[in-house]
Amino acid sequence: MTAFAKLTRPALRSLKAGASISEHGITFTRLPNGDGRWSVNVMINRVRHHRVVGNESEGFTRTQAEEVVAGLKAAKRERALGIRRARAVSFKQAGELYLSHLEATGGKDVDKKRERLTLHLYPHLGGVQLQALTVTDLKRYATVRAKEGASPGTINRELAVVSHLLSLAANPEELKLLPGLPYRVPRVKEPESKPVYLRPTEAAALLKAAANDSNEHVFAFCMIGLHTGMRLSAVLRIRLDELDFDRRVVWVDRDKAGERQQPMTGELAAFLRQYVGKLDGPWLFPSKRSESGHATNMHIAFNRVVAAAKLSRIITPHKLRHTMATNAAHAGVDVATLQAMGGWKSRQMVERYTHAGSMREAMDKLESAYNAKPKRVSRRRTVTPKLQRRSA
Repeated sequence: MTAFAKLTRPALRSLKAGASISEHGITFTRLPNGDGRWSVNVMINRVRHHRVVGNESEGFTRTQAEEVVAGLKAAKRERALGIRRARAVSFKQAGELYLSHLEATGGKDVDKKRERLTLHLYPHLGGVQLQALTVTDLKRYATVRAKEGASPGTINRELAVVSHLLSLAANPEELKLLPGLPYRVPRVKEPESKPVYLRPTEAAALLKAAANDSNEHVFAFCMIGLHTGMRLSAVLRIRLDELDFDRRVVWVDRDKAGERQQPMTGELAAFLRQYVGKLDGPWLFPSKRSESGHATNMHIAFNRVVAAAKLSRIITPHKLRHTMATNAAHAGVDVATLQAMGGWKSRQMVERYTHAGSMREAMDKLESAYNAKPKRVSRRRTVTPKLQRRSA
C-alpha cells in the first residue's frame, strides 16, 4: 500500500481555493466554490496518462484515485504479459455472437438454444455485462423462472446454454470474449423421476391408433420410435439414402451423440422397405410447408393418436425412447450394447434402464424361490453292504 505524507486529511481541509497538492501521481485541487477535485497524472510505459477522477462533493476520495492508478498499471502488466482483457459486451450481444458462431461451425441444437435465449434468458439477463455476470445473477434467474412455473429440468437446460456460452467466450480459439476460465454455472436440483414407458399392450394400442389416423406419417414415426428409440429430431431428419435395409441400420449424420449407426429390428426394416416405395423425394418424412423440406414436429398428430389409444397424457414422443430402452433391458441387453443402440453419451444414462431390468429379474428369481416346491425325501430304507452282512 502506498504511504502518503502530503495528501492527508488535515492538509486537504486547510487547502485554500486555487491551490493543489500532488503526491504519487495523484492531485487534489481546491476549487473556487470550495469543492475539491481529484485527478491523476502519471507516466506509465513512457505514456503520460492524465484524467480527472471526480469531485469531492460527488463522493470521490483518494481511494478512487488510487484505484485509477492501479488499473493503469495493471493494464500495462497485462499488455506486457500478453493477457487479453474482456470485451465490453452485454449478455444479449454475447448471445447473438454465440448463435452466429454455432451456425458457422455446425453447432448442435442451434434452434433450441436460440429459443431458450430469446424467450427466457434475454428478458432476465440480456442487459447484464458478460464480464460482470455472477453466480448470484444465475441463482436469481433460476428462482424467477421457478416462480414462472418452469420445471427444474427446463431451468437446467437454459442454464446449460449459459454454461456453453461462457466456455466458448473464455476459449481463445472460439468467441474470445472473456479472459481466463469461466466459473461453474450452478444447476437446480431435479427431483428423481422414473422413466415412463409403454407396456406391450399399450404399444400395440398406440400403433393401431396411428394406423387409423389421418396423418400419413405418424404410424411410421411410432414404429421407428418404438423399434429404435431414436430422438424426435433425428427421426424426422432421416433421408432415404441413409436407410440400409441389407445391414438393417440407419446412418444418423446429426444427433446429440454425433454421427452413428442406428440398428433396426427386422420388423422395422421390412416395414420401411415397403413404406419408402410410396415416397418421392429425399426425406422419409417430407413436408411441403417446412423450409427444410422435411417435417420438424409430430406432436399434434402424436397427441391425437395417444388420445385415440386412450393412453395417459404424459406419453410424449420421447417416451418411445424410454420404451425401447426399458424393453431391451428387460430382455437382457447389456449396458454397452444398449448404449450403442440408443446413442446415449454416458453410461450413467443407460444404467437406470439396465438396473431396473436386473432388479426385475432378481425379483422374479426371488418369487420363484418362494413358490418352489420342496423336494420329496424318500423314506425307503436303503440296503447297504453293512446291513446285508448283518442280515446274513
